[in-house]
Amino acid sequence: MATSSDKSELLEKKKDYGTGEAEADDASQNGTTSRDIRLRDVKFERDREEVAKSYEYTVEDAVECIGFGVFQWKLIFMCGMYSACDAFEMLLLAVLSPVIRCEWQLEEWQVALLTTIVFVGMFIGSPIYGSWSDTYGRLPVLGICASLMFYFGILTALSPTYIWILILRGIVGFGFGGAVQSFTLLAEYLPRRVRAKVLISYTAFWAAGSCVEIFMAFLVIPTLGWRWLVGFSAGPMLIMIILLYWMPESARFLMAAGKRDKALQVLQRMARENKSKLPDGALVESQKLKRGHFTDLFKEYTSTTLPLWMLWFCTAFSYYGVILVQAQIHEFAKTCGTADVIPPVGDCHCAHLLDSAAYKAMIIATLGEFVCIPFNIIALDWIGRKRCISISLFCASILFFCILICTPPIGTTIFIFGIRGFATSLFNSVYIYTTEVYPTAVRSLGLGSCSAMARLGAMTTPFVAQVLLKQSLLGSICVYGVLCMICAVVACLLPIETKNRMLLQTGK
Repeated sequence: MATSSDKSELLEKKKDYGTGEAEADDASQNGTTSRDIRLRDVKFERDREEVAKSYEYTVEDAVECIGFGVFQWKLIFMCGMYSACDAFEMLLLAVLSPVIRCEWQLEEWQVALLTTIVFVGMFIGSPIYGSWSDTYGRLPVLGICASLMFYFGILTALSPTYIWILILRGIVGFGFGGAVQSFTLLAEYLPRRVRAKVLISYTAFWAAGSCVEIFMAFLVIPTLGWRWLVGFSAGPMLIMIILLYWMPESARFLMAAGKRDKALQVLQRMARENKSKLPDGALVESQKLKRGHFTDLFKEYTSTTLPLWMLWFCTAFSYYGVILVQAQIHEFAKTCGTADVIPPVGDCHCAHLLDSAAYKAMIIATLGEFVCIPFNIIALDWIGRKRCISISLFCASILFFCILICTPPIGTTIFIFGIRGFATSLFNSVYIYTTEVYPTAVRSLGLGSCSAMARLGAMTTPFVAQVLLKQSLLGSICVYGVLCMICAVVACLLPIETKNRMLLQTGK
């Protein structure tokens, strides 16, 4: 005969496993013993575990279930340091050009070529690294890039002639071409609800690196010389090579590569560090996907890829253009209202060396990249990625034309400050959109090809910002303003809005 305690035990099981009260009453009436109940419960638990094992979850499910925590904070720091080191090398172009021109008596086209050669290397490297990243993984590519930038960056500081510095900076640019993969790696571990916010905040590392590089140039160039600045700028890449040892490979890539067990190990590490747990069930069996083929960008994504290429071209053309312009535009302010041409330097190639006021103005303009972060965080999740891209382009276009207004130097600084802010907002938006719109199988290749188009824009912009600007401020500024306005319309024509969209594993 079942006792009252037996009935209570059954009722407790009801709370855990859904046993009905009627079943408990039947058990007490039919003389079911405690032993029978326990045997039934053991069988129920075994069946429940077997059912749980039949459930499968994806990497996307695991990332959403585990959530945001210590694992992501570590990854943000490591990828962020990589981004800051990249900023060192990029801002070096703006502060180095006037000094090299003075020391080696270079013409304007030679100074422009010194900048362009870096972007030529990036243009060649970006699609190659994108394909390698989808084929061999994110970490090997980041390791190769950091090694090239460190080694040949140090050699640049020892360059004996102009030709040597061209060759070495071109190789540094080739290494730089794979730097965008740190952004891809971080994005693939972020839950949907915080992805845009974190990726935008992550750009603060780039802005901080830019400010540090300008301040370091202000201290080092007048005292130790430009060679020491080049060495100091390349040195931190050695730290990044060491940090790669602790960085996790992308679980999404590992699944696409058919390495399910390694992907599960990374997800377990993520759950452990975040003090969370994986979803019930088992990680889906991985299928080795076709990865890293250039034609895949056009089979399903032609209407997305072509507009994105144009947007990335315009983004880099404008962003790096304003960086190069800001080092020289203040010369025009001195002739405001009297000339459209910046006064020539004649036989003296050192007339336009940056002074303390110019460095200060560059730092203030760079701070515009911090100001845009709150705007981006709100706008991307509120109005969407496409509209944010379009608005940033439109506002940048208006501010470019404002430079033509005759104002005191502080007015010009404010306009450039605004352009830097919107240009950074634009870069943030297209980075996030591109990462979200392509599936894992071609995500790095898609980002790499878009980055190559950006480098094409960056290769072109020195001849507008450094050569054409010397001939006509009106002509050079109109090029930037009109292109931004056209691309603002192109952004509206993108076929997919990726706000609140999961990261796809395949295009199907």
